[in-house]
Amino acid sequence: MAAVRSLSGKAADDVGVLGFQEAVAFADAVEELSRTLDYLQVVAASALDAARNEEHTSRPGRTSSWAAETEAGWGAGWTSGSAAGPEGAQDSGAGSVHPDAVHSVQARGGDRGAEFRSTAEHLRSLLRISAAEARRRLALARELLPGRGLTGQAVRPRHEETAAALASGAIGSRSAGIITMAVEKVRPMCSPEKAAEVERALARTAEENDQDFLSRVARRWVEAIDQDGPEPSEESLRYHQGAFLRRPRHGLQHVEIFATTEQYEHLLTVMNTATNPRIGAPRGTDPSAGEPSAQLDRRSRAQKLLDGLVGACKLALAAGYLPATGGHRPHILAIINHTELFSSRDHQEPGEPAVLGTGSFTFTGPVPAAALRKLACDADIIPVVLGGESQVLDIGRASRIFPPQIRKAITARDKGCAFPGCTMPAPWCEAHHIEYWSRGGATSTGNGTLLCSHHHHLIHKEDWHIQVNDGIPWFIPPPHIDPHRKPRRNQYFQL
Repeated sequence: MAAVRSLSGKAADDVGVLGFQEAVAFADAVEELSRTLDYLQVVAASALDAARNEEHTSRPGRTSSWAAETEAGWGAGWTSGSAAGPEGAQDSGAGSVHPDAVHSVQARGGDRGAEFRSTAEHLRSLLRISAAEARRRLALARELLPGRGLTGQAVRPRHEETAAALASGAIGSRSAGIITMAVEKVRPMCSPEKAAEVERALARTAEENDQDFLSRVARRWVEAIDQDGPEPSEESLRYHQGAFLRRPRHGLQHVEIFATTEQYEHLLTVMNTATNPRIGAPRGTDPSAGEPSAQLDRRSRAQKLLDGLVGACKLALAAGYLPATGGHRPHILAIINHTELFSSRDHQEPGEPAVLGTGSFTFTGPVPAAALRKLACDADIIPVVLGGESQVLDIGRASRIFPPQIRKAITARDKGCAFPGCTMPAPWCEAHHIEYWSRGGATSTGNGTLLCSHHHHLIHKEDWHIQVNDGIPWFIPPPHIDPHRKPRRNQYFQL
């Protein structure tokens, strides 16, 4: 304990100068230590529970085994080794328990703990943990620690594979809890051999993966064995299922979705199209040329999932397969003044007051002109001439959009999002005017490129620039990303 406290006292200063490899090793070692402590927490909970049960059957005045070991320094195994001095003398500051510490524990937990109705309450008061955490540790102790029978014989743990992994520090107690819960769910519905197979597979998964992945695998095992699991009733579906439009929060529209497993799988499949990882450098990158090893995608996973869903909606709208409304295929209708749409004020200068929305969506309402200029990159624009009192005098034809033959040519060249490092395929991309159409840019192959929704927004919002060299779009980063502003291109689709 003294060694760990000494380490933590100076850790913040020491780790600040670690290199990458040293920081990785330090984080891994600390996590391994925490898993060992997880196991010891379960053992400690079990020890207190056993001591309390023993206390009830012992004669008055007898000191429980737990208290005796505490006052003795928790046994020779806790006070030997590094705690001994050069001549083998015991150093009271390194390994033994100071009398003041014992008195402090007794003050918080009492001599015998009779004032607590259960071990969980005793643990909560003694260790300052929640009641749920105390119950969790005791439950794990019952499932994963060896016990004693009525005649004193040793009893193996109920979940031996998980117990061994927890005791060795290969997994943490929370992963162990996920495994035991899954095994207990399937045990009544399968043979003992199958339950043991499930536990063995989950223990191996926990040793090699994180808790989120373990939870998914555990849920798959349970669902595979219990394929007739509980389904929501029709009444429950009518009450809970649906997409609910909530009030906006933080300037963002708010939607809540409650879906069945099948519906949720469809949604996840679509949304995950935008979560493809950027692993390593874009293929074809020459590290010796000074290119970064990987492009930084600053979106959160939640943002990527939303981009995937919105991208699928855009594709469905563009494909024209949705049911017609009013004789026309569904489309987004946005209304804006001509002078506002073609204004060159795409960026807000520092210190300038915020520009209020000057356009309007059909369902959402007011929308900034900059958002509509981005949307108009790959959309039909139908001019409508209005007279006094907003009377419609003339409706013009669609313009500005990339016609199919030009988009096909751009797709044949770019094959997907042209932004460096992006792997989004062409069907999920939007055509972008390199030189904005509102500034005189032509709707042509040489002035067009494919961008996914995220990078399309990035180009409009930040200071990235695109230049075409030999018919290939190259991207020039802003100074805060690359002070030299060296042009980059996407090599992912070129190999």
